[in-house]
Amino acid sequence: MVKIVIDLLEFLRSCAPLLTSLIILTVLCILLSKSIKKHATVYYLVLAIPFALVALPFTCRMFGIETVSFTSIPILGEIIRDYIHMGTFGHPLLIIIMYMGALDPKIPGVKKLLAIRKELSIISGFPVLAHSLIRVTSSVPNSFKFFADHAEYMANTKVASEWGVGISSFSFLLGIIMLLIFIPLWVTSFDSVRKRMSNVNWRKLQKWAYVLYATLFIHAMGIQAGGLLNPRGGGAPRPVTVEATVAESARSTANGHGGHGHGRENETVKPDQNTQSVQTARPVATGGRMPTKGLSDFKVSAPVKGYIHILSLILIFGSYLYLRLRKAKKDRLKLMH
Repeated sequence: MVKIVIDLLEFLRSCAPLLTSLIILTVLCILLSKSIKKHATVYYLVLAIPFALVALPFTCRMFGIETVSFTSIPILGEIIRDYIHMGTFGHPLLIIIMYMGALDPKIPGVKKLLAIRKELSIISGFPVLAHSLIRVTSSVPNSFKFFADHAEYMANTKVASEWGVGISSFSFLLGIIMLLIFIPLWVTSFDSVRKRMSNVNWRKLQKWAYVLYATLFIHAMGIQAGGLLNPRGGGAPRPVTVEATVAESARSTANGHGGHGHGRENETVKPDQNTQSVQTARPVATGGRMPTKGLSDFKVSAPVKGYIHILSLILIFGSYLYLRLRKAKKDRLKLMH
């Protein structure tokens, strides 16, 4: 039973990483709500470590100093890459914070999450800032060049779709606006800053969170759509066939913010010596049956993963908008009566 659950989670994480991470992180936040509230500082310090390990090399490179590549360290490197790409931790956490304002606070799970909303808002800043540091230096300059010097960009860059590059470039530049909105919201989550503000000014500032959520949706959708139109490498996209859909992808798909490859492209998948591969499997002598295939044997191609991710974003943000508008309507009716 445990193997089936793990197999299912691995399959879902492979083809729908955002939804899977969102579900897992929501459950963890509910289960750890009391611990997070009681030991908030400890959580801040621990979860700030990956951000610090991103910021340190970033700062050193600005001064021409080469440092150790922390992303090559087992386990820690995976955590850092998740911080940079946002899909596993940062993006789902922002969605959880977003949904709190649209759900009924009387629901037990929602009540527990609301109790740590401030803490989760502070925690979310670490992956967002880590992601921003990398994107500002790696993606934003070329994105700006696409619009500022379009002719030179197209002459020196191999692309499969000009529309795809344009959508991606716009989405990356939109990320700068998101960062400018996010930082004041994040800073005012700290009690030391919050206490210095009047309730009126603080509430006015918090309304910018809705602008942040809207730009987050546009940003994530643009990255996915641009990636589908113009795959990495600039080559023309391969036709989507049944064989390509079930075959193992050459690299991981993007999961929310500009890719989720995590350096697995060069990894060699070793078959289990105790089992037969799908290609070489033969009927067993006892029953003449083919070995049962698990979910992990089915692979989804990168383009299909991109479409799944787009549908996930529409489902998540669309349902949030519906729930938020419904709650606002109920609140108005209560005031009227």
